[in-house]
Formats: sequence, structure tokens, C-alpha cells
Amino acid sequence: MKRKTISVLLSITLTGVLLMGCGSGSTSVGSAAASETAATSGTTEKSVAASAEASSSAAADSKNLPILGAGIYSSTDNFNSYIAKAIQNSSKGVFQVNVDDGQMDQSTQLNQIDTSLAKGAKAICVSVVDITAAPTIIQKCQDAGNVPLIFFNKEITDKNVVKSYDKLYQVTSTGGDYGAAIEGQMIVDYWKAHPEMDKNKDGKMQMIDIMGDPGHTASKPRADYLKSTIEKAGIKIDLLEEDTGMWDTTKAKEKMDAWISKYGNDIECIGCANDAMALGALQSIEAAGYNTEGSKSSKYIPVIGIDALPEMLEKIKSGEVIGSVLQDAKTQGKLIVGIANNLCQNKDPLNGMDLKLDTDGSKAVRVPYKAITADNVNEAASTYAN
Repeated sequence: MKRKTISVLLSITLTGVLLMGCGSGSTSVGSAAASETAATSGTTEKSVAASAEASSSAAADSKNLPILGAGIYSSTDNFNSYIAKAIQNSSKGVFQVNVDDGQMDQSTQLNQIDTSLAKGAKAICVSVVDITAAPTIIQKCQDAGNVPLIFFNKEITDKNVVKSYDKLYQVTSTGGDYGAAIEGQMIVDYWKAHPEMDKNKDGKMQMIDIMGDPGHTASKPRADYLKSTIEKAGIKIDLLEEDTGMWDTTKAKEKMDAWISKYGNDIECIGCANDAMALGALQSIEAAGYNTEGSKSSKYIPVIGIDALPEMLEKIKSGEVIGSVLQDAKTQGKLIVGIANNLCQNKDPLNGMDLKLDTDGSKAVRVPYKAITADNVNEAASTYAN
């Protein structure tokens, strides 16, 4: 599927949009005097009083900010947790926000949305547990006074649902392959650069594919594009195993424990639909004596994931994994808050941003993926800096 991608918004532009605020008030900075050692007790008392007054002022200002109702489908999904952090950081001085954990339960998440709307939330942003619940969430926002709604991470693919609400928008990464074509090409490049990867010299790649949650929009496309990209490069795949790790480190490790015991050194590649599962697979094979000294290990199985999470970046640096695909949580969090801020002021959703909505009817702003290896790992690390 051919998709048009957007140019990534510069941090300066987004920061400018956010600081305009959706309502009056801004977060104050506490006095530094309280942390200094005073020469006299009187000075100390004044410093403490100044600090307390500043903190009280900041709290009062925060309460004057509009509420942004935010939720992720599960905190066990590492990437969702990083988007949650980005939303919270970007909301400073703009919104009151507390990101709810849907705990993989749609009923729980719907109750959380009800609570946010009852508290007077001016906008709702959510990574939905089950995309089929989108119409219900839309109805809740309409009933609450046409409250703006932003879906993120899990894309609502039914265009009729998206079109049904004019205050609905989406923030996600580039669609179609969901980063898997880049992941597949990274494997192809590694295969060509490292002929020793073909351990049995049969010209085929003995591969294990650890898929994501079957209910997630990106799960099947990532599995399909990963394999098709490799095969289009002329490399035949001998798929040893393919099963879901549910985006979870522990579940992926459990799967990999059985597979490393069964296949051992016959495994030539482990492709994972996200970094959490790649880290689980790595734990498993390292326990079996593989990859323990990075790429210089006497026993080595190339492992790759998607997300380029901070904990994965360390493994890329060490050579324990060959790379990952950056899905920019920080920029997505800024976009979510920036769009919500514009919508609750009745402005164009992309006002002040050098961005365009996708032209496919999804009403989505898409942040491109990027291949990350040891050569450019610092570029990914910079996206997690505050």
C-alpha cells in the first residue's frame, strides 16, 4: 500500500504551538533559593517561604489549565508507556493530564474516558484497547458536547468511522507496512554483508518471526511485510516458527525458550514486531550462550525489532542485536498535545505546524519510521531526551 508520509515537525515549532495554551495560566518554576544554604536562619526561613509560595502558585496555575483526558491500552506495552510520558511532558503549561492505563480491558478504558469527560475534559486522546470500540468512544465525546478526540498508536482503519466525527483526528507512524519494510531491508542488508549468517550454506534464511498482538492494527502487516521484503530481495525464507509474543518481553522469552531448545544453532535470524519482544528473545538466546559478547560472540543469531526504545539502543551499541526501527514517541506525543490544543480553541488542528494530514481519508498525521543501527544510534537516543 502506497502511503504519503509527512515531514517531521521541528521541536521548536511544536513547542511554540503548545506554549500558546488552550486556556489561561502557565506553570511557574519553584524558587531556587530554597535549595541554597542560608547564612542566617532568617534567610533560610524567607527562602523556604518563597519556595512554598512558588510551589503553591504553580499548583494553582496547573488547576486553571484545561483537562486533557488521555489513555493508553496497556502500560505493559513499552512504546505506549513512552508516548504516555511524551504526552505528559508536552502538556506542561498547556493541559492538566493524567494518562490512564487501560490494562488491556476495553470496559476499563471506557470507564476511564467517562470519568475524564465527567471531570470536564476539553479533549480526549487514546490508544484504544479494541479498535471496534471507536464508535462508542466517538458517541461519548459527542454526548459530552462534541469534545475533540484524537486516536493514536492504534489506527482506526474504518474510514466511515473516521468520517463520522468531524472533531476526530489520528496521530501515528507511517501506515501500510508499519515499519516492517524497513526492518526487512535491514535484515537483507545484514545478510548480504555477513555471508556467515547462512550457517548451513543452503541459500535460505532459517527464520523465526515473533508477531504482535493479533488484535493490533499493525500486527499482521508487520509480519507480512517483514517476510515479503526479504523474499523480494531474492532471499528464500525457511520459516521455522511464527507466533505471537503479544508485544510482551516475558511472553516472547517463553516462546523463544522453547524454540532455542528445539532448533539451537539452526536459527539464522529472529525478526520481532517490536523491541519488547526482541529483548525477550535476546534474554532467551543469551541464556543459551548466544550473543553474549555482541557481534563478536562465537555463537550469534541476528535479532531485530521495531521502536528503537532506550533499553534496545544499549543492545544495538553492544552488538547484541543488529538494529531496530525508530518509531518516534516523543514527536508523536508533542503532536497529540499540539492538535488537542488547537482543536479545543476551535482552530485548524495543524495550526502553526508544518504538517499535512494523510490524503487517504484516515485524518492521520504520520511520523516516518527510521532504520537504527550502531552507526546512528545517537539519533534515536536524542528523541528520548527531555
